[in-house]
Amino acid sequence: MRNYVRWPLVVLMAVLLVSLLRWAGSLDIHEVTEVYDGDTIRIDDGRNIRLIGVDAPEVDSPYSKEEPFGRESREHLEKLLAGRKVQIRVGATPLDRYGRTLAYVYADDVLINGRIIRDGWAQADVRFDYKNRDLFAAYEKEARAKRIGMWKHSP
Repeated sequence: MRNYVRWPLVVLMAVLLVSLLRWAGSLDIHEVTEVYDGDTIRIDDGRNIRLIGVDAPEVDSPYSKEEPFGRESREHLEKLLAGRKVQIRVGATPLDRYGRTLAYVYADDVLINGRIIRDGWAQADVRFDYKNRDLFAAYEKEARAKRIGMWKHSP
């Protein structure tokens, strides 16, 4: 009689363990190793991540000339991500034309893509369709109205 109870429990535990391992693997948790600018980071597995829906001012690099507020935008993103693990959720289009992973980046429960726009250090990129496009556009409008971040001195 005992074996009749034991085997179903063993099978149930194995199924739960496999499910838990699949779930944990899908979380895609990483450490940020570098912040290139206000919309691009590097994570511990070597991938460069481009934040979906975010258009931050450029910093001086071999690929671009510095734009106004580029350094401040990068510094703000560094503050948001300093010493934190992030969850990467790859978008419908996984890579951009430069080979960067296009993703939503979460620190705890905060969607960093939206946060940097809402804090006024980036614009919403509305050239493409993505799931948070209208929300990000509303965040930019709010930041402009509040005159925060790079909108502080705008007319």
